[in-house]
This record gives sequence, C-alpha cells and structure tokens, in this order.
Amino acid sequence: MRFDKKNITKEILNEAGLEFANGSQEAFNFLYKVFSKKVYRFCVRMLDNHDAAKDAFQETFIRIYEFRKMFSGKNFESWLFTIARNTCINYIRRHKTNTKSLDEVEIGFNPRRHLGIGIKEQIEEKLNQLPIALKEAFVLRDMEDLTYEQIAEVLEIDISLAKVRVHRARLKLKELLKPLLKEINEAT
Repeated sequence: MRFDKKNITKEILNEAGLEFANGSQEAFNFLYKVFSKKVYRFCVRMLDNHDAAKDAFQETFIRIYEFRKMFSGKNFESWLFTIARNTCINYIRRHKTNTKSLDEVEIGFNPRRHLGIGIKEQIEEKLNQLPIALKEAFVLRDMEDLTYEQIAEVLEIDISLAKVRVHRARLKLKELLKPLLKEINEAT
C-alpha cells in the first residue's frame, strides 16, 4: 500500500502500523515522517534537555522497531507514545542525581515560541513545579493534542483519571501563573 501524508486517518495509521509490524519499510518510513517531530517535542518537554531528548527519541524508534510485532493494530499513536513515555521515565530514573521519588522529579517544558523570552522562562519555571503525573498528562493533552482516551492508554490509567490529571494540572498551573498574569496585566 502507498501511504499518503495528506489524508491521514486513525485507520490509515493503524493499517500502516500493522504493515510495519509485518516488516514493511515503507510503512515504517511513513510512520516516522508522521510522528517524528511530535515524539521529539514530547521527549524535549519531558526531559528539558535537547541531548537527552535526542537519545530518548532515538531509543523510542529503536524500541518500536524491535517490538513492532507486539503492535496489536488498535491505536498506533497511543502505542508509540506509551513507548516514548516509558523511555523518558527510564531516562529520568537512570540519570537522576538526587534521592527524590519519580513523582517529585521536576521535568522541563518549552512553552510555545510566540511568548517573550522572560515570560517563557517564568512559565517554564512554573511548569517545572508540577508533579510528573500532572505534567505528562498536561503535555499529552494540551501540547500534543492527544485525546483523553489516548492519554489513558499511554499512561495506563482510566479515562476519568486522565481527565482529572489534566484538569488538576491546568488548575495548578493557573494558580502558579497568577502572579505572572497580574504582572503582565499591570504592565499593559
């Protein structure tokens, strides 16, 4: 099958995933083109380090290649992000230099580019204060545009818990950003 990057549907992605699982190089190339930027962005946001993100990104695609036969055909994007998430978490565990638990590890995030440099840094600082469970749910939903169902699948939690984590992350972030928003409003 010839894969077209213009009309991408969930069904086409899953079909490409199944063909990839059966050894199709064309399907792998197609999936890589569709998801490489998204997975790299996710790794950067999770790890807040471009070198670490490059390593995690490469390891993610090596793993999907090694475990391609395990793809069930249900949802390739969720399967891919599950592997990317686990790769990032393993990286955090291997490279943490303190005794904090994984839930306390602060991971970085690069806000959208249209914000001013000073504001970006302040928002990044506030995002780093979120626990990893809230941050990854927030990044997957609000930055990578995954559905709640996909988030639940990636994080291996119920859909209701995925919604709760995104909601809590938004509330916490809103609370943390109140002083910054007040400062911006006063300046304008």
